[in-house]
Amino acid sequence: MSERFKYSHNGICTIPNVPETIAADRNVPSIFLFEMNDFRGMIYLAVRSDRKMIYPVAYLLGHNPPESTRIPAPAPIFLKILIKNPNFMNKNRIKVFAEGKSPLFGPEIPFLDVLNLKNGFLDENGAMTIEYGFHFDSIFDEYQEIWKFNLKCEVFDGESKKNMITYEKGKKKLFSHKQLILFHDSHSKIYNETQETDTLKLPLYFIGMKHFENFLHIAHGVQLKHDSSDLWSVIVIAHRYGFQNVLAYCERQLVMDFEEENYTDEFIPIQYAMRAIKFNLYRLLAVSLELVLKNLEKWDIDTDYLFKSLNWGEMTNESRKIVMANVLYGEY
Repeated sequence: MSERFKYSHNGICTIPNVPETIAADRNVPSIFLFEMNDFRGMIYLAVRSDRKMIYPVAYLLGHNPPESTRIPAPAPIFLKILIKNPNFMNKNRIKVFAEGKSPLFGPEIPFLDVLNLKNGFLDENGAMTIEYGFHFDSIFDEYQEIWKFNLKCEVFDGESKKNMITYEKGKKKLFSHKQLILFHDSHSKIYNETQETDTLKLPLYFIGMKHFENFLHIAHGVQLKHDSSDLWSVIVIAHRYGFQNVLAYCERQLVMDFEEENYTDEFIPIQYAMRAIKFNLYRLLAVSLELVLKNLEKWDIDTDYLFKSLNWGEMTNESRKIVMANVLYGEY
């Protein structure tokens, strides 16, 4: 298997008319390779007549305006000129870590070596073929204005190093570093399901891929900002797999949002209290229940209805303590 498959963005490109380019003493126009986030991968063939050399140049080009583009650095980049002559095998490739917008200069090749067809640098039409690989562990979310993990691409060389978990839902896939995600797997639910195949099969109708991606980001420490609907979807996933750090993060955001709202009836506060009991979010339970109890008369709430809604019989001991503290003492 080609080395380029270690990289998240890889492929093969053909640069045409190389003899004519050398004769004209000009660079080949840039060729588009791929697009990601707000930048594009490009390549061209540079001609240095003073040194009688040519070499490929790979670079990342931002959209409008180019100077505002956020390109992750350092990014592993791989270039390899495909040739048939084994005598040049060790001179036709380069692997480096690119820094931001700085271009990557590939291996230099003398004019005479390139133009000698026996060396195999060019095909019968005078074209040069180059393998490339770019890898990005992170991407910038323009909407959230925050760096996130590149979970839609495989971990760099993840398959051969066996340090990657693949999450599958039908044909859709996400990827994460095994050690990072299992560090937070407090109940070993993901570990138990992936230790043989390194693949977690997601339920087809239970978990949305968008919400699972948000769950993975938060599990990795990315401080995403979401509305309550998205937060509850992430909480369902975190509760299923036992990720306490994700539950705590989402609960903290819900509490902050809850305290800023001006509720005019009991419907949403009671809904929050019911969900907090279900997912063991004790701080959210205390805040939502406190608001409901303070407004019993104002909102004309029947206490029997309230306790029936909260499913007293199914509560954990901790939830019961919080309810009783609010009822008896008005505090938590």
